Amino acid sequence: MEEKIITRKMLDKLREGRDRQAREAAEQFVVEAKEEDNFLTRSKTLMEEAVQNSKKKILTEEDNSDDESHENYFEIRPNTPQFGDVRTSQEEVLKKTVGENITLDEGALKYYPDSDDMTLEGKIRTLNMEFQFRYNDPSGDGCYIWCEAMQLTETNTKTLGKIRNAFSNWKDSITQDGDLMVKLKKAANKEN
Repeated sequence: MEEKIITRKMLDKLREGRDRQAREAAEQFVVEAKEEDNFLTRSKTLMEEAVQNSKKKILTEEDNSDDESHENYFEIRPNTPQFGDVRTSQEEVLKKTVGENITLDEGALKYYPDSDDMTLEGKIRTLNMEFQFRYNDPSGDGCYIWCEAMQLTETNTKTLGKIRNAFSNWKDSITQDGDLMVKLKKAANKEN
């Protein structure tokens, strides 16, 4: 009989320890859930503010003195005399590099004579994304994208890499065609 009492006391002690551990674990879980919820709430709020505050900056906007050199521009359209083939060939190279889902507006390629700069803007329909290449970017690396929400799948990541490669090819082609910028400057000055 005494053995039963001893066994019962041992089981009670084990149950008491187990219940105490379970209570402590539950309390810790509640604390972690509150901390996680707080972190998630703060993160979501910060992301919403960032999305609301971020706007695509177009080079012709006047928000600092550096952009004043981008007020005047010369659009290079596919039917622009002397430069239409440049515009058309750049679009073809882009489509070969990135894919057929790229669209360029008529005035996607612009030359800025005041700063001797050039930009190319386009869209990738499948990713709901816009991009801009800037030849003479102050950072030295003028490849930009704008998009709402995009899932970073392997395919989409490869497409982003292709955009980067297309920018490098675009900038190199302009650099290698050394007199293109000089010709563009002359044509822009004639037009103005």
